[in-house]
Formats: sequence, structure tokens, C-alpha cells
Amino acid sequence: MSEIQNLNPVDVFGPIFIEMNERLGRYDATTEEAEAIVALLELAPGARVLDAGCGFGRTAGALARIGVDATGIDISPVVIAEAERTNPGPRYLVHDLTQPLPDGVGPFDAVVNVYSSFGYGKTIQDDLAVLKTWRAALKPGGRLVMELSDLERSIARIGPPGTVVDRDDNGVHEHLYIDPQTSILHVTYSFGGRSTEVLTRYYEADDLVALLRQAGFAEIERYGGFDKRPKAPEDRLVLTAVAGDLRPEGLIPGANSPAAPSRGAEGDR
Repeated sequence: MSEIQNLNPVDVFGPIFIEMNERLGRYDATTEEAEAIVALLELAPGARVLDAGCGFGRTAGALARIGVDATGIDISPVVIAEAERTNPGPRYLVHDLTQPLPDGVGPFDAVVNVYSSFGYGKTIQDDLAVLKTWRAALKPGGRLVMELSDLERSIARIGPPGTVVDRDDNGVHEHLYIDPQTSILHVTYSFGGRSTEVLTRYYEADDLVALLRQAGFAEIERYGGFDKRPKAPEDRLVLTAVAGDLRPEGLIPGANSPAAPSRGAEGDR
């Protein structure tokens, strides 16, 4: 198996992360959210959907409960086991999405990537590889939706590059810092005498659109929510796209570097 091309060791999303997530309770998917995703992507009943970076399976599980044929993929065996325990119904797989999907997985009518579950590659090239995996997993004309914090939201909510933020929520202390040279957000979660650090690369919306085009997506639209409202600076970014022609090999300028050309900070994913 090839080396994992991830900013974080696989075990960072382990038991400590699971307990921290339960304390914070920020990533609870609802039936209403799943229905909004289905409406946004105009999915037919029984559509095959890949939840890419599914984490604890909350979105995959919510989609399955409203009749979607959902598959969840994540790099962490621990969170996949938690997904199978707490959100049964979808098919779950442990897989590194910088690599092509295993034989027999897909094709899908749609790929869903929510809760800022993107930007974990060691380099921008690795993040691009993830997008290419998603594109290859789609049927012709298949749809993609991404929902994440972009740098515009980071600046609106946290402050300029280099800002350090410390905050407490339900017994969890968070220490946030974004490196202005790499646009990589460092978040250290501490509670009960334990801590874990998670790294995420943040992007400007325009940079993400360029990467999506490079990966073979077309008809890219951007919104401030699943309801298609215009994006305000403090809104999370929602991007939709359609599987287009695969592009020749090559990268946007600077994509071989771990640094992104953008600025900002955000820590609530």
C-alpha cells in the first residue's frame, strides 16, 4: 500500500477525537440537512451517493434514512467503526481518497463532502488527487456538493492571518493558529488532561473552483448554504459541480507546494 498522503496521522481521528466530537456536538447531521442535499443535487429516490470523508457517518446515515443508497468512505478505521456502530445502513469503507477507489466501488450519482472534510492532503497536489478520485467515482453527469469553511469565513469570524485564538466549549479547550505562509490551520483540542492536534489546509473559494476544474468538474456554482442563498462572508461555502471532461495531467501554479497562496483562519470546521 502506498504511503498515506495526509497532513494528519491516521490515528489522530481516534478515541480522543470521538469523545471530543461528542462533547462539542458540532457535526450532527439532520434529516432536514439530508433532504436539502438531495433537493440541491436533484437526486432521484435510491440514488447512489458517496459520502467522501464520512467521519462518523452522520450524513451518510441521514441520507440512508431518507432512501438514498449511501456509501461512506474515510481514512480512519476508528471513525468507520464508530460510523457502523452509530449510523448503520450505509456501506462503509476505510480508504485513502488520494488513491483511486477499489474495484467495484461506484460509480455514483453524486459525491457529498461536508463539514470541511477537505484540505487534509500533505500538499495541494494531494488535495487535487482527492478531487480527481471523486470525479472518477461519478457517473457521466454526476453531481458533487462540497460544504466547508473557506478563508473568507475564517477572516470574518476569527481574524487576519497569524491570529491565535483560545476558546472553551463544554469542557474542551481549543487553541487555533493558522500559518500565514501555508494557510494550514492548526487546532489543538484539550480536555481531561488529554490533547490532539488536527491540521487542515484552508482555501479561497476561487482557488477551490480552479482545483475543481483541474480535476475535471464543470458547471461549478457557489452558495452560502444548501438552500442556494448568496454567500455572505461569515457563511460556510457550498460548491456544486457536475462531472465534466477529465483534464490532462498538470497542476495549478504552486500546487506542488504544501503552501496555498491564500490567507485566513477558522477552527469550527
